[in-house]
Amino acid sequence: MQVETIRVGVIGAGSIVRQRHLPGLQKLPGVVVQAVANRSVESGRKVAQEFAIPQVLSDWRELVARPDLEAIFIGTWPYMHMEMSVAALEAGKHVFCQARMAMDLDQARRMLAAAQSRPNQVAMICPPPHRMPFEPYVRRVLANGTLGAVRLVELRSISGANLDRQSVSWRERVEYSGRHALAVGIYAEVLNAWLGPYASLSAQMATPMATKRDAWGATVTIGVPQIVTVTGRLAGGALVVEEHSGVAADGASRGETLVIWGEKATLRHTFSPSAIELAPAGGTWAPVAVPHIEQRGWWAEEEFITAVRHARAGESWRVTPGFAEGFEYMQKMEAIHLSARSGQVVDPRTL
Repeated sequence: MQVETIRVGVIGAGSIVRQRHLPGLQKLPGVVVQAVANRSVESGRKVAQEFAIPQVLSDWRELVARPDLEAIFIGTWPYMHMEMSVAALEAGKHVFCQARMAMDLDQARRMLAAAQSRPNQVAMICPPPHRMPFEPYVRRVLANGTLGAVRLVELRSISGANLDRQSVSWRERVEYSGRHALAVGIYAEVLNAWLGPYASLSAQMATPMATKRDAWGATVTIGVPQIVTVTGRLAGGALVVEEHSGVAADGASRGETLVIWGEKATLRHTFSPSAIELAPAGGTWAPVAVPHIEQRGWWAEEEFITAVRHARAGESWRVTPGFAEGFEYMQKMEAIHLSARSGQVVDPRTL
């Protein structure tokens, strides 16, 4: 059966776009990546040559305005996400936006409003790989009573990502990344998807390495937190403790782990390498051989294109995370910053 062609334009072909999105799109039948607009024409040409993209544009606005493009992939840093997403939606395009959603909650609210005002267009945020491959299994044991009522959740994301004083990533520059820090936003989405939102939270932040030197030797003030702690209560009643650090000097304590204590059993999810363990009441940890049917690989490009095809046919669709889910984790990020500044307990749902 012949598949009608969907022509895609890409704005910002950074590492995640080259590693995941472009290869993922090229595997899908009937999908043509027609044009790319990168930070420079030269870098755009390199990407076009590598992935056989026919056209390179110097201005992303020109790409968004093209009538032959049905969908736009936005792979830039967060500081451009709102402007580009809203422009693409207003031009009648379906939009796939790289995470994190926006610089702050106000920008996320504008993106959500633009998407909601165009219900026939797909608006999707790039999912975190942390939701793969075991999300179906985690959702099942949370829903079917295996764990019982969830009482306590602990999340630890510890690394040495910020230790190099002679290197400054865009993720450490508030002018590019906004109200994001470390993997806090990624795990905000994971917790929201699996356990629901916070009803109240209290947060603290620290930036112990307040200055660094960039590639040109200039001193740069680091505006993005390097340590974040969060405590609070989920809407479902469970208490939560989160610890995030990018300045762990040792190698032994680094890792990313989510522990969910229920009244009947406890689940421990180690994210890298991905593994699940379960401890029943009175028992000890045992590894879980998650059935293949309850595993899910990287799905983002296929899910987005499938939704575009449904939209084209006038059919209903669902993507995850959509802009509404993105807005929810931006509410949490705003609440974390507000609580850390004010010393107050904040309900993210009210922001």
